[in-house]
Amino acid sequence: MEQLNGLDASFLAVESANQTGHVASLMLFELDAASSELMIDAVRRKLAARVPGLAPLRRRLVEVPFGLDRPFWIDDPDFDLDYHLRHIAVPPPGSDEQLAELVARIHARPLDRARPLWEAYVIEGHESGQVALYMKVHHCAVDGVAGVELARVLFSDEPGEVASAKRMTRSEPVPSSLEMLLRGVLGLARRPRRIVRGALRAAQAAGRSRDVGALATASGLLPLAHSAGLGRVPGLYRRLGLSSAEDEGTALPESPAPKTPFNRSITPHRRFAWADLSLAEVKRVRKAFDVTLNDVVLAISSHALRSWLERHEALPLDPLIAMVPVSVRAETERGAGGNRVASVLADLASDEPDPVQRLLRIHRAMNAAKRMHATLPAQVAMEFTQFAAGVLAVQGPRVLARTGLTERVNPIFNVAISNVPGPRQPLSLSGARLAAYYPVSMLVDGQGLNITVVSYGDTLHFGLLSCRELIPDLWDLAREFSAGLEALAKAAAARAGSSA
Repeated sequence: MEQLNGLDASFLAVESANQTGHVASLMLFELDAASSELMIDAVRRKLAARVPGLAPLRRRLVEVPFGLDRPFWIDDPDFDLDYHLRHIAVPPPGSDEQLAELVARIHARPLDRARPLWEAYVIEGHESGQVALYMKVHHCAVDGVAGVELARVLFSDEPGEVASAKRMTRSEPVPSSLEMLLRGVLGLARRPRRIVRGALRAAQAAGRSRDVGALATASGLLPLAHSAGLGRVPGLYRRLGLSSAEDEGTALPESPAPKTPFNRSITPHRRFAWADLSLAEVKRVRKAFDVTLNDVVLAISSHALRSWLERHEALPLDPLIAMVPVSVRAETERGAGGNRVASVLADLASDEPDPVQRLLRIHRAMNAAKRMHATLPAQVAMEFTQFAAGVLAVQGPRVLARTGLTERVNPIFNVAISNVPGPRQPLSLSGARLAAYYPVSMLVDGQGLNITVVSYGDTLHFGLLSCRELIPDLWDLAREFSAGLEALAKAAAARAGSSA
């Protein structure tokens, strides 16, 4: 048995009647006219061959009675592939909006914790003739990078991947409730020692780096205080080491996240939409302004959010704040499940009307945040993130929701924006080419919008998930992303022309 770490377990604890803890992807396949195999049969055959070597798909949870300790993973002795694989169709005429509506309804349903925490749906009937595969996996089993790696292994025909997928540990019997209770009691007794050991490691890291600001931010304490307006105290962030120069920006935004129409209590219902942007065009913008690709993604997202809020007469005077996950997964952990992420709070500069100045401001803020996180060893950042997950992702939103304060106080951040590098090589399934890969993430109370981006081939695939009641016109928001790239591309072309 393998016990979940604190961050993984937080994605189980976050679940409630209004929010689930799984993430997903919607993949569109172009069928090969020469192939006679049905897509459902091809998917079943591929899963049967690959699941034995993929721990996130073959393992199930064993809970500790009374929640005395974190749950454990065991290999499911009664694995049933036909339970996890379903075959459905989108109603005619099968538009993008109808497919997205179907995905949103499936995505809103929780996974059964008595089985391995994933489901896959082959969806026929799309008007393009493409066949969709929607696959959801609980976030406690994979993060964004691990999820993309999972798809790469599933839909790769490389000999090394096939050989790797044949490995499987021996099935384990499900432990009794008494055995798990004893494990829970022992874990409870060891918890103070684990906390002290983690605190000592953090103190040693602090002594080496002398970066109090980095540790406070990674722990989650500073973002909580920031949401109450800490950044408005003159010079405080600079004294904490969160900013090193007047023109370099700060690692935390200077103003707390403002209230928006989507920063309210969420319902169990979801909407889903997507947008496709040219990766080559994004790279041209990146090169023209000497910023990162992720800076451009954040600036495009900021443009879309600013336009949508202006149209709804709800654009705040203070800039929107994004929570941006940062992978701390080592190369040696490639292919491993679980979560290896930290996070930063990013100023989206949505109060800035000029798209270029908005991009440059985001770039400065992200540089400051990355410099700060670079001072922390990855393992220490992970330990602090595990603590922060309990505060930020579980206890914070839960307390706010139960007390009704979600509607009254500023959120810690307005929106989560995640940019995940996708598969580099083309993927296929039984001759059917993977044409698009749209991520579908999760929401927590108070944050009714999530934007996740996956690069695949020559395209950036944006997946937008929202609370159904808070953003009824999600497709209108999705269409603003192309306008955001167009504005930056025009500025990049003008800059290139003036320097020629």
